Amino acid sequence: MYFSSIRLRLTLWLSLTLAVILTASGFFWLTYLEKTLFTHADERSRLIAEDILSFHNYYHTATQIQPSCANLRDFIQSHTWGAYVQILDDRGEISCTSANLGTNRLPLDKAALLHASRGEPHYASIEQEEGRALRVLTYPILEQGRIFEIVQIGEPLAEIEETVDHFREVMLMWSPLVILGISLAGWFLAGRTLAPIASMNRSMHQITVENLGERLPVSDSDDELNQLAGTFNNMLARLSDSVGRIKHFTADASHELRTPLAILKGETEVALRWAKGPEELRATLVSNLEEIDRMGHIIEDLLSLAKSEAGELYLKITEFSLSDLLQDLYLIGNHIAEAKTIAVQLHLNVEGEIRIRADQLQIHRMLLNLVTNAIKYTPAGGRVSLSLAVKNDLAFVAIADSGYGIAAQHLPHIFERFYRIDEARNREAGGAGLGLAIVKSIAVVHGGDVSVTSEPGVGSTFTVRLPLSGPPPRTKKA
Repeated sequence: MYFSSIRLRLTLWLSLTLAVILTASGFFWLTYLEKTLFTHADERSRLIAEDILSFHNYYHTATQIQPSCANLRDFIQSHTWGAYVQILDDRGEISCTSANLGTNRLPLDKAALLHASRGEPHYASIEQEEGRALRVLTYPILEQGRIFEIVQIGEPLAEIEETVDHFREVMLMWSPLVILGISLAGWFLAGRTLAPIASMNRSMHQITVENLGERLPVSDSDDELNQLAGTFNNMLARLSDSVGRIKHFTADASHELRTPLAILKGETEVALRWAKGPEELRATLVSNLEEIDRMGHIIEDLLSLAKSEAGELYLKITEFSLSDLLQDLYLIGNHIAEAKTIAVQLHLNVEGEIRIRADQLQIHRMLLNLVTNAIKYTPAGGRVSLSLAVKNDLAFVAIADSGYGIAAQHLPHIFERFYRIDEARNREAGGAGLGLAIVKSIAVVHGGDVSVTSEPGVGSTFTVRLPLSGPPPRTKKA
């Protein structure tokens, strides 16, 4: 558990990254240092060779004779170069050496001779028998296009090797200490950085269904941790709202189902105790059947709403005539409204037939619900109208009535489950407060919406907006 912590993993990744960087940079700088030192040694050897060539030319011009070995040694000694000098004639025989070379000789291999024959200087690193390393420059002196003499300069590599070894030792000694120090600093900084997350974790563990109103503290900064805390708070707000809806829904559903169950129980008990004949028992059974049907409708509506909100409501999308559907609803509405002498009217404010892609059964159910509601809450002698209009590939179906109307304070809530404007009047009409919630869910699942305008004592108008091209692709809710 401890080794899987983000803090430890961040520290290990930091240490590993730093070790790789230090190793790579150390190798680079070691190589660069060694190359630079060799370059400087080669440049120094070349300058010595050119100085010897200049002395040779100056002496020959001034005296018209070649300088002797003694003259060359005096010249070399006067400059205190510390390098080994060896001069060979055109036959490759040694004609002069510096005093510090003693009886030793600088080697002249085939590669050096080949470059000298081309008039090119040649550099080579050699290992002497005594274990001393030298950097040897073979520098040809040409006269009239042919080799006159060959100057060889030998630079000891001991100082270069010592410098490189010292740099390597420093890197090997200090790199682990640097990695350790920065890793400890990384461990400390990771702990400071992750401390707010640990605090969030503790706070989240303390939040339960009973205290969903609690929120994580958020500062004024806009860093990633505050964004995370804000996201958690938004999630808690949605969760709290969902739990509140569930509790409210459960209470309302229990209330709606308890009433018909109480009626069933009461009527059954009365029939068992006091019924005197078949007619009384039959009346009780008929009443029970009505309450059972009522409960069945409530359960069916609840299931439909639950499927719609979960994205599981199956839609059988087909293309059909919306104009014909409204004419069918007009005929049904006329039949229902006859008992209350309500005039039902149909206004098709379109040119030609309007076709739509949708689930015909669900659209019929939605609009029939609105038509029956309009008739149900319109007093006798009133009127109900159905109208259809099309604009920008959207169909607008409006159901207007001259009924009781809805007060402004109720309009924002009428599409909520079990919401009733008048509890007594709604129960007399046989409603459970689910009809308009189902209407809205069907409209939304088809990519549309439903709105209402109303004035008490004048009437209400419900307008459904639906896309003619069909509902958009749906994704199932998580």
